Amino acid sequence: MERDAVRDLGEHLGAMSIEWALFGAVAANRYRREVRLTGDVDLLLADHGGDLAALERSLAGAGWTTRRATPDGSVLRLRHPRLGAADLVLAETEYQRVALGRARAEDDTTGGVVRYLAPEDVIIHKLIAARPRDLDDIENILDAAPELDESYLEEWAEAWEVAELWQRLRSEARNG
Repeated sequence: MERDAVRDLGEHLGAMSIEWALFGAVAANRYRREVRLTGDVDLLLADHGGDLAALERSLAGAGWTTRRATPDGSVLRLRHPRLGAADLVLAETEYQRVALGRARAEDDTTGGVVRYLAPEDVIIHKLIAARPRDLDDIENILDAAPELDESYLEEWAEAWEVAELWQRLRSEARNG
């Protein structure tokens, strides 16, 4: 179901020339050893094509209900009767725009392309949120031992004031 939701949303966003990448649990699952269940799909958008109402109409035409979680539409909560739930989040910070530029494109099973935030950026987003499931995602990503750009992680962890948490989790992973 997640894969179908991503494909459907990707088609709509692509038709409107909106750059996007997966983040959140689905992106974390890409880098974890063991996949965990999640209730929605999270997409980070470079913009919304300049016409948020047009995007909402396009999605509604495909069966998605949309709700603006923020008045300016920088976060859209979506629900589809068959495809499930999704959040579309507009990249508003310098960091989010940098993260989108670093996203990794991978072919999906249908010949399409799916973009995921790089593991460092998934970790940074998870550090910022710092909920128990986010910390579990970080621990599992570290357990899977992907190659990480440590200086990039440290720079953005410092900028978001989560460097102490990052150092603690990194140290536990190395010593655990």
